[in-house]
Amino acid sequence: MEKKDIIAFFDRCAPTWDAEMVKSDVIIGRILDNAEVGAGMNVLDVACGTGVMFDYYLRRGAASVTGIDISPEMAKIAAEKYAGESKVQVLCGDVEEYAFDRKFDRIVVYNAFPHFPYPKRLIKILAGLLKEDGRLTVAHGMSREAIDNHHSGAASKVSNGLMTAESLKRIFDAHFDVEVVISNRHMYQVSGVKRDVLAHSHSGTAHSHGGLTHCHTHGEEAHDHSPAENATPLEELLVMMKYLVSHNDAHAQEVADLARELMAAGKDVAYDEIMDAVSDFDMVNAKLAAVLTKLSVEDVL
Repeated sequence: MEKKDIIAFFDRCAPTWDAEMVKSDVIIGRILDNAEVGAGMNVLDVACGTGVMFDYYLRRGAASVTGIDISPEMAKIAAEKYAGESKVQVLCGDVEEYAFDRKFDRIVVYNAFPHFPYPKRLIKILAGLLKEDGRLTVAHGMSREAIDNHHSGAASKVSNGLMTAESLKRIFDAHFDVEVVISNRHMYQVSGVKRDVLAHSHSGTAHSHGGLTHCHTHGEEAHDHSPAENATPLEELLVMMKYLVSHNDAHAQEVADLARELMAAGKDVAYDEIMDAVSDFDMVNAKLAAVLTKLSVEDVL
């Protein structure tokens, strides 16, 4: 997925974006409640598009709203719509490279996360743009399955697919105390408060570990991946895929948890490299899970 392709895609979509937008005030309200967006806050809307979320922030009394989008056409429309609103600033640029002159109380990535090629890098950069005790929210106003289905058409070349909320939480965990993990048929959201890295590191070094001992057990049901007798090859494949997805998710979580010991010991580079690998793995596992879901919906099982 190339950023130039993402820009070109959303430039083409921009003229009809608002007319084709489907959104729920109730779901957005729930997302922003969970994000704790309120009066007096400085909000950064990442991949803001045409400014769909701006009114919602302003109605909650936000002191300022900064929207940034990599698509010039999207940013242009957003800027034109809010040209008379002194609290709103629209920037055209790549949030991963833009030199902001301030930090923010809240950062929201709404209906845009799968279009970022490197999720772990994005989350790390956004953490750096938050004030202490600031909160980051990644959310979608529909289910993960609906998002992946929506992106399976024309947007397939500019979307990584939406990883599971638990996988995204693992990426958040490096920088945030995560309090919200939701993935249901109505919405998807992961949100957390920026962690005090210094305090976290000090509390971590207070623990003494003479050696690393790891034991992982599986219940019989989780470990059983034997297909039924006389199963077809496709049925065997689906049984194995189900086992693989659940099994891999469990081990990825364990690796992430253990890697935090490295960060607490000051080995930040090793920690980042491990979490990069876990992030890449999560993306592969999410794609595998999406295929499994699609086949299951088609009543193959």
